[in-house]
Amino acid sequence: MSATTVALDVACGGVSTAVVSAILNPTDVIKTRRQIVGFSGASPLDMARDVARADGLRGLWLPGLQATVLRELLYSGCTKGLYPYARDAVAGEEDASLAQRALAAALTGFGGSLCANAVDVVKVQQFDSGSNRSVVAAMRDVARSEGVVRGLLVRGVSASAPRGAAIAIGEVTTYDYAKSRLARHPAFARDAQNGAEPFSLHIVTSVITPVHKSNFAALLIDAAPARLIDCAQVITGVVATTVAAPFDTIKSRVMARGGNAWTALRSLVAREGPAALLAGWWPAYCRLAPHAILTFPLLEQLRRLAGLENF
Repeated sequence: MSATTVALDVACGGVSTAVVSAILNPTDVIKTRRQIVGFSGASPLDMARDVARADGLRGLWLPGLQATVLRELLYSGCTKGLYPYARDAVAGEEDASLAQRALAAALTGFGGSLCANAVDVVKVQQFDSGSNRSVVAAMRDVARSEGVVRGLLVRGVSASAPRGAAIAIGEVTTYDYAKSRLARHPAFARDAQNGAEPFSLHIVTSVITPVHKSNFAALLIDAAPARLIDCAQVITGVVATTVAAPFDTIKSRVMARGGNAWTALRSLVAREGPAALLAGWWPAYCRLAPHAILTFPLLEQLRRLAGLENF
């Protein structure tokens, strides 16, 4: 394992997710604004319509776009780039179990959130304001007014880090585990000449990932009847989005408005009720499937072009 190989791993993980996140930036903008204003504001559809009428499609795509790309280069570069190393370190020479894969994903997701927290603060604030200023200039303004540590490095991190770990477990673990199971099927046999995995394996696994986004559903791939798996696909996608929503909402509130996670949680529940923790749920759920379906095949192709092993 050379430094060049690790750097290529990180670059492929970051670039693949950054490209897809840039394409889907409007869903993230609407989700974050919904989380900040709560259910008292306009519905996600009305928000999108109002922005499009006022500023056109650029009003949906451009806010926080630079920050979105940089954030994913850092977070997903760490999460998807370093995950194979963490998985192998945890499992040793044996085939990694589902629990070991989940632990590796949680560690890289948690670390990735810490690395990207400063950019995440700027991204949320720009989503809220509709700004598309330079990330460096925006970070400089926050640092001057609130300090580097308080304003950027630790702001909202108590919510963003657990959220990052949970998302990594849901996406990376599910994709890795599902692919390892599907690869045993003759239809997805490796190329006889170069040993490469077929592209169809990456497509099928990426489709499975968003709907099997929990460890429970991943376990069902081996043993459950087809109908039970079909039910689990819908249920676990809903559960995964619902579990992550409170962390995501608190993160958005703290990064946009200041304070700490515990204070934001108590204030939100007291003023708007527990249901406000699920604000932005629908845009997040709608974003889940296309994001995974596009990201992982792109990641695999970038790794192949870089001369790396399959994910």
